[in-house]
Amino acid sequence: MKKLQLYVLKEFFPPFLLSLGIFTFIMLLDKLLDLLDMIVSKGVPMAIVGEIFMLLLPSMIAVVIPMGILAGILIAVGRMSGDLEITAMKAGGASIYNIMFPLGLVAMLIAGMLVVFNNSVLPEANHTARNLLLDVGTMRPTARIVPGMFVDDVDNYRILVEEKDDLTGKLIGVIIHSQAPGAPNRTITAVEGTMEPVGANHLRLVLENGQMHEKDWSEGYRYSSFDSYILDIARSEELVRNDRASRGDREMSADQMRSFVDSLSERRVLLSDSIVTLAHTFLNELSSPENPVITGDSTRRLSNTHSWLTSVSTDMTLLNDQVDNLKNNISKYSVEIHKKYSIPFACLIFVLLGVPLGLSSRNSNTGLAVTMSLIFILVYYFFLIGGEQLADRGRIPAWAAMWSPNILLGALGVYLTFRSLREGHPVALPDFRELLKKWKAKKNR
Repeated sequence: MKKLQLYVLKEFFPPFLLSLGIFTFIMLLDKLLDLLDMIVSKGVPMAIVGEIFMLLLPSMIAVVIPMGILAGILIAVGRMSGDLEITAMKAGGASIYNIMFPLGLVAMLIAGMLVVFNNSVLPEANHTARNLLLDVGTMRPTARIVPGMFVDDVDNYRILVEEKDDLTGKLIGVIIHSQAPGAPNRTITAVEGTMEPVGANHLRLVLENGQMHEKDWSEGYRYSSFDSYILDIARSEELVRNDRASRGDREMSADQMRSFVDSLSERRVLLSDSIVTLAHTFLNELSSPENPVITGDSTRRLSNTHSWLTSVSTDMTLLNDQVDNLKNNISKYSVEIHKKYSIPFACLIFVLLGVPLGLSSRNSNTGLAVTMSLIFILVYYFFLIGGEQLADRGRIPAWAAMWSPNILLGALGVYLTFRSLREGHPVALPDFRELLKKWKAKKNR
C-alpha cells in the first residue's frame, strides 16, 4: 500500500504545480496590465515595479494553492481512472481511502503551511507593498492620480479629476483642495489642466478656465476666476522609503487582529455604558421638580423642553453611531481572522471533492479539469464573498460567513465519496471530447 500511495502522490504533484502556474497567471493578468501602465505611462523605474510585482505574489499564492490542489487531483485521478489504473488498484484490494489518504496528508501539510504563511509572510508583504505604492506616489505624483477618485497627500493637495491622459498629461474636470498647514483653506476648480515636468524635483500643473474659492479666518471668503493658473508640485527622482506604523486588516496577523478586536470591544462596552448612563440621567432630570423643563411659564417651558430634548437626542445619536461603527469594524476584522484559517482548510475540502469527481471524469484532459475546478472555485468564492458582505453588515456571524463554503462543499464531498464507494463513481460526467466529435460530425453533414 505504501508504494501505491507514493505512486498517487507522484501522479498528483506535476498537475498540481501546472495548475498552480495556470491559476497564478490568470490572476496576474489584471495586475500585469497595471504594472505595465506604471512603467510605460507613469515612468516608474522597472526595478521598483518588479519589487511591487514580487510583493503582490503572496496574496495570489494564498488563494491559488487550494485551487491548484483541486485541479491537480482532478487531472491525476481522472487519468488513473481513464487508464483503468483505479480498477486495477481495486482488484488488488485497494479502496478509495487508499487514494484519499496520501492526498489528504499532503493537503493537511499544505494547509498548515498556508496558515503560517497567512499570518507571517502575507501581512508583511501586504504592508510593504502598500508602503511602497505610497512612496511611489510621492516620487511620481501622476502615478497616484486616478480618474474619479480623490488622491491625498500629493504635496499637501487633494486632487480629483474626471479624465486623465497618461501619455500627454492632460487632465479634464480638475478639483483641488489645498491642505497646506498654516495656509487658508483653498478649493480650485478648472475645466482642464496639464502636468508638465520641471527639472528633477518639480512638476508643474497648468490649470485653464477655472475658479478659486478661498476662506481665511482673518480676511473671510474670497472668490476669483482665472484663464490660466500654475501650481508647482514637488517630486523626487529618488525613491524615499517610509515605514508607516498604521496597518489595515490585510496587513495584520490573526493574533494582531484579535488584540485589535478586543480593544474595539472594550470601547464598545464603554460607549454602551455611556448610552445607558445618559438615558438614566435624562429620566432622572426629567422627573426632578427643579428641572427647568417643568418649571416656569408655559412658553419658556416649551422652549426649554425643545432645547433639552434636542441636546439629549444629538448625544444619543452620536453615541449610537459610534457603537455601530465599532460593531462594523469588529465584524470586519473578525471576518479576516476566520478567513486566514478557512481558506487553507479548503485544501482538505477539495480532496474530499476532487477524488470522487476525478473518478467520475475518467479523463486526464487538463482543460476540462481546470474548467471543473474553476466552477467549484467560483461557487466557493461566491459563498465566501457573499458571506463576507453579510457579516460586514452584521447580518450573520463572522465564523458562519467564512466557514459555510467549507461546510457546504465538504458535505457534498462526503456524499460523493460514500456514493463512489457503493457505485464505483458518484456521478456520470459526460465525455466532452466525444460530445465535441459528435457535434463536429453533425455539423459536417
